[in-house]
Amino acid sequence: QHPGAAGGPGAQLGASFLQARYIPFFLILFMYFSGCFTACKAERWMPGPALLLVAPSGLYYWYLVTEGQIFILFIFTFFAMLALVLHQKRKRLFLDSNGLFLFSSFTLTLLLVALWVAWLWNDPVLRKKYPGVIYVPEPWAFYTLHVSSRH
Repeated sequence: QHPGAAGGPGAQLGASFLQARYIPFFLILFMYFSGCFTACKAERWMPGPALLLVAPSGLYYWYLVTEGQIFILFIFTFFAMLALVLHQKRKRLFLDSNGLFLFSSFTLTLLLVALWVAWLWNDPVLRKKYPGVIYVPEPWAFYTLHVSSRH
């Protein structure tokens, strides 16, 4: 079990440190996202290769959110992005291809986290390890509990 894992040595300090460490990352992503709007609808389509990269990007953010235990920070950033999209839409500004890529990656991440939580919702050991209202088990905990124990 690695330090900072839920229930491990230094869990409280490790979890809060990890969340604080990612604040600048998500703040910079949001600042970048806020500049990804255009008045021209022709520029709001993603090129084909970018569409292929949405899945790996979403998977990367899923791992970052679940293993880093930063779901709250992620969901606040996602809703801020959504609010900005809705606000800019009233001004007749639309996401360009970069903004669509980032927003699509975050949407896919949210879907993957929801599927992950739903899949492990009734796991009694993980539920005990991750108590509380927000239940997002770490992939590493799942691996050590269910996969590595089979070998």
